[in-house]
Formats: sequence, structure tokens, C-alpha cells
Amino acid sequence: MSERSSIDTTVDGARAETGPDPEERQTLVHDAIWKPELAERLYELLYDRGLGVDELDSRLSELKLQHGEHVYQVLLHILSHLKFEPAEAQDHWRRILAHRLDLQRRLDEPVDLRVALTSYFVQVNRQLENPKVIELKLFEQTQASAYRDELTGLHNYRLFREYLTQEITRSEAHGMPLSVVMIDVDNFKAYNDRNGHETGNDALSLIARLLRRSLRKGDLAARYGGEEFVLILPMTSKITADQVAEQARAAIEQYSFHNGNYQPGGRLTVSMGIATFPADAHEFSGLVRQADRAMYIAKSSGKNQVQLFGKSRRSFERVPAALDGEYRVLVAESHRLKTVDVSEKGLRFYTDRSIPVGSLIDFRVGLGHPGKSITACGRVVHVAELPDGRYQAALRVTDMEPADQSALLEFLRSTEANTK
Repeated sequence: MSERSSIDTTVDGARAETGPDPEERQTLVHDAIWKPELAERLYELLYDRGLGVDELDSRLSELKLQHGEHVYQVLLHILSHLKFEPAEAQDHWRRILAHRLDLQRRLDEPVDLRVALTSYFVQVNRQLENPKVIELKLFEQTQASAYRDELTGLHNYRLFREYLTQEITRSEAHGMPLSVVMIDVDNFKAYNDRNGHETGNDALSLIARLLRRSLRKGDLAARYGGEEFVLILPMTSKITADQVAEQARAAIEQYSFHNGNYQPGGRLTVSMGIATFPADAHEFSGLVRQADRAMYIAKSSGKNQVQLFGKSRRSFERVPAALDGEYRVLVAESHRLKTVDVSEKGLRFYTDRSIPVGSLIDFRVGLGHPGKSITACGRVVHVAELPDGRYQAALRVTDMEPADQSALLEFLRSTEANTK
């Protein structure tokens, strides 16, 4: 056995969505943790035939400094499809290396890391009872169909559902928006009837390619079914999602599809609808339903356009709240305010004086209970004078301490629950 270890097999083959394409490898480890950059770097190391075990272990330590504790969790999931918590995975990795050295002493010859890993999980740790050894590249290829749409090459509904559910949880944990874009090809039945299903399938594949080109790193495109597609845009506000969707819509409109000039309007086009977490919905079905509604409004409003759910550009929910507080422009004296409504990332309030749009202000707002208040910094994005001489201003929060953010979230959730 060679001392060098080119780790190109996997044990206990099970589901994974990917192929050898780096983009497709992202979800092989999505059950463990979705970290595409880390997974891709691990694949590079595992496919390096000139990399010895000691050097591999050193590279893993370097990766841990960059990517944190999930390195060994993802590594063992790739190699064995077993799931461990990060600390447990690192402990197993150390035991596997020690087991390999023990095997070498007993056999008096070099032992490949793959052999040691299989022996460890079968004979020592006994996580595997009937392991199946398969070439890692072949494993990637044969499992691709589980998460890929055969016609378009995009992710399928199964992966879309799992990924969106996971991203909603992640967005909630980090207090970040998440946008979903539903897409339907306009007058596709007419296109199929005129040109035949084979040409229609070609058009769907081309649309999929154009959608993929319009996405940014970390975005995901999937075929929802039939002539419907869907985009997941993590950490993306509704305004930015609108820009991404509009770019994709325009690319499809401008493309010269076969016989597209016979379509209504002389082009093969798409209609799109956008919904954003948490402003429009908090869970999978609600977010998809709202994006779908927005898309049907786009269809009924003339097609070939992007519509935002509720025609609102907000990414975070606002709850009505008349809270007392004060604000301070730079280091000047403070002025009283009363809020109209409040969200995670902003608020509207009444004040007795005009504030220049773009002003950066410090503010304090009481949360309705004695001693409960939050302080933060924000930028004024809109000011309007009211008939009674007061002003209504809109503020986008730019900086807030974690403790204040937690208190605000608790207030918003309790207020929302009480109003339902």
C-alpha cells in the first residue's frame, strides 16, 4: 500500500445531489452544514493524488482557522456520509489517524487513509455495518439525479425545498432578509403548440441557463415544475432581489428564441413575483405562496414584468407601535419622538422638526415597560411634513447592540402575537 493517500472513494454511499462540477458539489454535504467554499476546498484536497496524510492533516488545520469547527464535520460526511457534531467529528478524525498508525505497526507496511477510515468505522467505532466502497467521482455522478432536474440541469423541487427551509432558519438566526422569486414562462402553451414539445424543452433549457447567468454567488435557481422556475436569494433585501430578477427578466426578453417572434409581443418572456422573509412570511409555504401571488399579479398585469408581493419594497415587518423616545443629530441636543411603527431594521416616527434626509442620528426608544428601552444609530431615509405642522420621518437602523436587538425582537414578536 502506498504511503500517499489519494482519497477518491467514499464509504456507505447514500444520497447527495452533486456531480463533479464544483457548483454541484455544494449540496453533497448540505445535510451536515451548507458551506460551499469549505466543501469545494475539501474536494480539492481529497482529489490531490500527491498529498500525503500528514500534509492533508496540516491543510485541515489551516482550513479550521479559516472556516471554523465544521471542517471535520464536512470532511467525514463527504467520506462516509455519517453525521457528527463538529467536536465529535474532530475527535473521530484524530482517532482515525491514530488507528492508521496502529495498523501500520501491526502490518509492518504503509496503510492508506481510506483503509484506516473504513476499518475504524467498521471494527472500532462500529458506525458502519455493511459499508459500500465506491469511487467518489462516480458517487457524485450517480447521485446527481436526486437533486437535479434532468431537462434543465437546475436544482429540482426537492433540493429547493430543503435549501429554502434551511436558509429561512439561517436568516432568522442572523436577522437577515431572504428573498424568493417565482418565475413563469409567458404563453408557454402557445409556444409548445406552435413549435412542438422538443423545441419547448430547448427553450426551457435556455431559460434555465439565462437564469443561472444572472445569479450571484450563493444564489440558487431551481425548476419548480413545468414551465415554472424559482430563485432563492439568501441575505437579500426585496429591493436587491428586484434588481436581480429584473436583470434575469431582461436577459430572457432580449434572447432570440426559435420562433419567439410569433409569441404575443414578439418575444418569449417570463413573469416574476418576489416575496421576502421576514416581511412577507416566516416559513416555507407562506413565502412560496406570497411569491406565487406576486407572480400571478405580474401575469394578470400584462406579463413580462416583476412584481413585489404587496407592492411593498420593505424586507422587514412593521408593527404599529406608539412608543416614546428621543433622538440626537450628531452631538446636538436631543429631541422627542413618537413612533408610528417599528421593524427589526427601521422605524417611522413623528417629530416636531424637519430632519435632513441622509442624516445619521442616535436614538433611544422605550419599549412600553418601565426601564425597558433600546438605543441605536440610524440614517434618515424619508421625511414628510404633516398638515398639523409635525413631521413624519423614516429611519433605517445602521448599528444596534446585540442586547438591544434581542429586546427589540422580543417586543416585535409579542406585539405581533397580541394583534393576531
